[in-house]
Amino acid sequence: LDPDGYVSEPEYNLIPGIEIEGFREDFEDGSGNELYKKFRAAHSSSALAVNTFARWRKDPSSLNIFGNTNFNTLKFEGKCSTGLGGTPPNLDILLTNDDSIVGIESKFTEFLKPKKPHFSSSYQREKLPQAEDEWWGLLEKVRDGDSQYLDVAQLIKHYLGLRCLNDKDSLSNHKITLLYLFWEPENWKDYEVFRNHRKEIENFINQVKDTSVEFVAKSYHELWTEWDSQNDITNHLESLRKRYSFPV
Repeated sequence: LDPDGYVSEPEYNLIPGIEIEGFREDFEDGSGNELYKKFRAAHSSSALAVNTFARWRKDPSSLNIFGNTNFNTLKFEGKCSTGLGGTPPNLDILLTNDDSIVGIESKFTEFLKPKKPHFSSSYQREKLPQAEDEWWGLLEKVRDGDSQYLDVAQLIKHYLGLRCLNDKDSLSNHKITLLYLFWEPENWKDYEVFRNHRKEIENFINQVKDTSVEFVAKSYHELWTEWDSQNDITNHLESLRKRYSFPV
């Protein structure tokens, strides 16, 4: 690592069993050339997502996301246009099967620095017909509001993009889930910042429940614990925990 916590090549940020050729194309198709920039950080949330999910990149059929299986596609840096101009929001992971769409937003340490919600002037109700009342009301409530640990603006943009994606003929009438996956240290309960982050997540869930896009939040530790029953990925989970499970 250099003094800023970056490796010199993205390959050096991968756990055993994960090869860059398995996902390089997805990142090259994405926005911002992230693979050769932010991905090289030891604290990279996209590297965390890749290390967790890349083993299923070529064949996602056996991947289990809270009961959803038989996925047909898994793409990193999935573009989901909101219908407005400009660079479309990129989900860390986009999964589809015959009846479901799952978009995953990954966070490592980003939320430790509170962020002020912001939407450009183009975010107007008449330009976003896919926005349900609950989500639009939340957008208006937080627009240029106080800083939060949870990046509410980003999640709302992902919601809008997933709703647009669902309008495509091949994906119409699919169940949509937006999964917020976040890292925590083993002793997260000892720190107010992590407790407050969870409180903000719970508040967000309560404001958008019973809408067409189900919002689900889990820590990476909780996800890996759910996977413990899968004997074929024991070594993979061991590598993930060796790299990412520790107290602070």
